[in-house]
Amino acid sequence: MSSISTRLISSVGPSRVSRHSYSPRRSLFGLFKARPNKSLAFQPQPEPPAPVPTLSPDDLFHPLAQSPFADLRERAERIRTVSICPVSIEKYNERVRPLFDCPDCGWPTHRSEERWREGKEEHQQVCGRLRETNEDDHDLRSGRRMVEFENMPREQPFDQAISFANWDTLFFTRNFPAIDSDRSVRHISKVLTYPMTVAAALHQNGPFTTRNGRVTREGRRSMAALHSILHLPPGGNESTAPYTPQPVVRIIIMGARAESTLPPIHWQQLTWMFPRSLFHIYFVGPEAGLPMLAANDPRRKTNYEFSERDGWGCPAHTLHVSNRLSITSLRAHYEEVHSQLGPFDPYTDVFFSFSPGLGFPHQPGRKTAVSTEEDHWGEVTTQPLVQAQTTWRLTLSKILQTKCPIFFTAFSPLDLQRDVSALYGTNPPSFRHNSKEREFPDYVGLPTAPVEHIEGVTDEFELIITPGKNEFGSLKWDIAEWDVRVAVKANWGLWGIRGKKYEVVEGED
Repeated sequence: MSSISTRLISSVGPSRVSRHSYSPRRSLFGLFKARPNKSLAFQPQPEPPAPVPTLSPDDLFHPLAQSPFADLRERAERIRTVSICPVSIEKYNERVRPLFDCPDCGWPTHRSEERWREGKEEHQQVCGRLRETNEDDHDLRSGRRMVEFENMPREQPFDQAISFANWDTLFFTRNFPAIDSDRSVRHISKVLTYPMTVAAALHQNGPFTTRNGRVTREGRRSMAALHSILHLPPGGNESTAPYTPQPVVRIIIMGARAESTLPPIHWQQLTWMFPRSLFHIYFVGPEAGLPMLAANDPRRKTNYEFSERDGWGCPAHTLHVSNRLSITSLRAHYEEVHSQLGPFDPYTDVFFSFSPGLGFPHQPGRKTAVSTEEDHWGEVTTQPLVQAQTTWRLTLSKILQTKCPIFFTAFSPLDLQRDVSALYGTNPPSFRHNSKEREFPDYVGLPTAPVEHIEGVTDEFELIITPGKNEFGSLKWDIAEWDVRVAVKANWGLWGIRGKKYEVVEGED
C-alpha cells in the first residue's frame, strides 16, 4: 500500500474502516423485492413508438391559406402579393391580386369567386396539377415515416448492370426498396433528378446512344474519352482488370442553385454507380449553397482574397464526403474562378448546367422590354436580350475553349427549344398567339426573333447530344408563385455541346 493510501486510512481512524462499514444493508421491505434479471440487460430494447403523423393519407388536401403548416400559409400570402388575376388582366386590363382560393385545387387563383367562375374553363387546364402539387407538399410535411428515402442502395457490384431506360428500370436494377405509390416516386425523382441526370449522361449504359440518334458523331469521341476513365475496359471485371490509381473526374456544375443544397449522401450515388471512379464535384454560382456558420465561428471569413494555400477569392467550402467523393462550393460567377480551375482535360473534366435559361429574357433588362403602362400591359416594345447574350456569354466562351463536354437541361419542351435557338441564332418557339395552352402569359415578353450573333459562342460549338427528353427529369410539378398557371418539371430535357475542334490540314506548297 502506498504512503498516500496509508495517510488516508490513518486520518479516518480504525473505527471507520472496519469490516462492518462495507457490508450491504437491506431494509425490511427490501426482503421481498424481486432481484433484477441480469440477462435482460443484454436483450434488445423495444423501439420507441413512432410519432403520430399530423395528417393522414386521406387528409392531404387543404387550401394553402388554411394549411396546418406555416410555410404553406406563407406561400399563399406571397402568391396574393406578387401574382395577378388572369381573368382581370386579360379581359378587363386590370392588375389586381388573386384573393380567392380555388375550391378544387386550394391555390389563390382569381380576384373573386365571380372571376373564378368566369375563367373556370381555362383554369381546368391547370387545376389538376395544382391539386396534385398541393397534396404532395402536404404529404412531405405530414410527419409520416418517409420509407421511400430509407435503405437506398449503395455500392453496385461489377457483375450487375444498371439500366437507365427510365425511373422504373433504374429502381429495379439498382435494388431500390419497393415503392408503392406514384406520389412516393415523385418525391424521390425530385431529389435524385440531379445526380441521376449526371449519371445517365456519363454512364456507358445511359439512355443517350448512337442507336437512338441522341449521340452525334462528335459526341462519340467525347463520350469515349470519358468512358475510358469511368469504366473498365471491354470484357474486364474486378478480378482481371489491373488495379491502378484512377484520375479524379471533375464535375463542374455552373449556376448551381438547388442541386448544391442536396444532402451529400445523394451525390454519393455517383460513386456507387461507378465503383472504380473518383469524383470531385464543384458547385459554382452566386447562389451556390454554403454551410451556415454562426457570426462568432472561427471558420467564418470576412476577407476572401485569393491565396495559393486555401483561398479561392470568394466564399467557398470543401467537404470530403468519402475517400472517393469531394464536394466544393464556390459562391461566385464562373468566369471569376475559371483560371483557378484550370488546366482542363476532356478525359476527366465535364460541365453541367441545370436549367440555365439561355433563351430566357435577361432579368435586369426586363423593364426595358416590357411596357409598364397600365393601358398597354403586356405589349412588348423591343426585342429583349436573352441570358446567353448577357450573364452566360463570357462563361460559355471560356468553357468552349476547353473542348470539354457541356450538358444543359431544360424544364420544358419550349424551354429546351428557346435555349437551343439562342445559341444557334435561329427562330425561337412562338406559341404565344396561336395556341390556347401557353407556357407563359403574354406579359413575360419572351423573344420572338432570332438572337443576334454571340461573339465566341455562336458557330464555335459542336453538338454531342441532340436536344430531347431526359428520362430522369423530376416527375413533380414546380409552381411559379408569380403566376400559378406556370408549372415546370426540373430537368425535363437534356442536350450537350463542346467547343469546336479544328483539324490541322497540311496544304500543298
